[in-house]
Amino acid sequence: MKNDFSSPRRMSAGAFVIIAMKTFKELAGAFFFIFVSILFTPSEQNSFSGTLIKIAIASGVIISLSLLAAFLKYYYRKYHIKDDKLIFTHGIAFRQTTSIPLEKIHNLRTKKGLLYQVLDMRGVTFDTLANDQKDVELILNESDWLMLLSHVGESEITAKEEIWRVSNSNIIKGALCQNHLKGFSVLAACLTPVFNNLNELGSDTTDRIFDYIDTGASEYLSSAGQWLCFFAVVYIIVVVLLTARIMLRYGNMAITIIGEKLTMSSGILSRYTCRLSRDKATIITIKQNPLEKIAGCKTITIGQASNASETKQWNEIRIYGSNLDEKVIDWWLDDSTHANEQPFLSAKSGKGVAVRKFIPNLLVAAVVTYVLIHFVEIVSLGVLIGSVYACLAGIRAVMAWKHSRIALNKSYIKVNLGNIAKISNYMRYCDIESVEIKCSPFTRFTHRVSLRLYTNAETISMYSLKINSVVRLRNLILSQAERDTLNNQ
Repeated sequence: MKNDFSSPRRMSAGAFVIIAMKTFKELAGAFFFIFVSILFTPSEQNSFSGTLIKIAIASGVIISLSLLAAFLKYYYRKYHIKDDKLIFTHGIAFRQTTSIPLEKIHNLRTKKGLLYQVLDMRGVTFDTLANDQKDVELILNESDWLMLLSHVGESEITAKEEIWRVSNSNIIKGALCQNHLKGFSVLAACLTPVFNNLNELGSDTTDRIFDYIDTGASEYLSSAGQWLCFFAVVYIIVVVLLTARIMLRYGNMAITIIGEKLTMSSGILSRYTCRLSRDKATIITIKQNPLEKIAGCKTITIGQASNASETKQWNEIRIYGSNLDEKVIDWWLDDSTHANEQPFLSAKSGKGVAVRKFIPNLLVAAVVTYVLIHFVEIVSLGVLIGSVYACLAGIRAVMAWKHSRIALNKSYIKVNLGNIAKISNYMRYCDIESVEIKCSPFTRFTHRVSLRLYTNAETISMYSLKINSVVRLRNLILSQAERDTLNNQ
């Protein structure tokens, strides 16, 4: 078979193995609690050998269904390139054909898990900007992958290669400096399938589980000190889960710059690769919270155009625990002298930002204090909790006011935001889709409004800006955006 992809072709045999394993994993997860109920549901009529036979039969059914489904997915999935379009065909009863112009591919991502590495394969995803179109994913061997790269133009780059590496120690340092409350989402993701499927175990089994938990809690968590130790252990587990998740996803990171292409490769067990052109990167975000400032590192995020069919949290380019922000911005602007630019117009938010941040939290503190005093009847602890929460909210509000600022430079816009952490957002004028000025009921008294900058990646909002400054900012941003758009044509 020719390697020019001119005729429809199936993926290589290794793709069938990977599809079969993925299908088996999905079916095994769906039937997991059925296995548990077979093992632990008491029955006088079932012997141990009978239970094993049932498990063997269920396993055989799952394996057979996995192989059948994998074969159908593999056999009826074809792709080829024609007239500078990637054409992807799949489906049996409802046959679907997706055609993507090669120049419309705005991001190219690959994945190499353990099984992929054993079979010398890689999963390739072609991202587009279509809101309701799923990203096309192929499983290719290395020869097909390299040949496909030549068709999408990746191999035509002859610029000098530059490689940046982020050590695993810096990744761990950056992970430990993040908001550890995010680790509760990881813990919830681990526990949610268990709670969602408890009803499949039967009421008797579920009652025994909850009775055991209740007995253990009353026996070992009878004092305030024991409860504090319990929450400390939970907090440590959450921190470990969050750090492990970030480490597995972003460990062994290498960033390669070739001309206007940036490629990030990372991952401990599975290797993830994301290729992005300079003109497809819309927003560069540099975050530094107090812990990161002490540790001497920053978190860098390269924002891409949004695709509503894809969750971008773990697909965006994010760099933890490094100080590569200046290098990334140099590449993004294609200008190493941006640090010497002086803003020709800037504006700072007023104290209304602090009020806007503080009032909702003050109401929450008042409600919590009232509930603890009048319903739980713990007066001193209720007042203490409400006061501490209000003080923390006040600090966050003041920090948000201190950070909030916008500056227009010759080649980019810089917007500083953030509560505790300082977050700097860098945008090019040509990436601004629209600008919105919004008044509030208090504008006639304060003469301050909010400003929103819309891009194809996200929306940046600033509050409590002087109305005269905002009008000048809007006019300059739109005129600069029009100028840059004409220059790029």
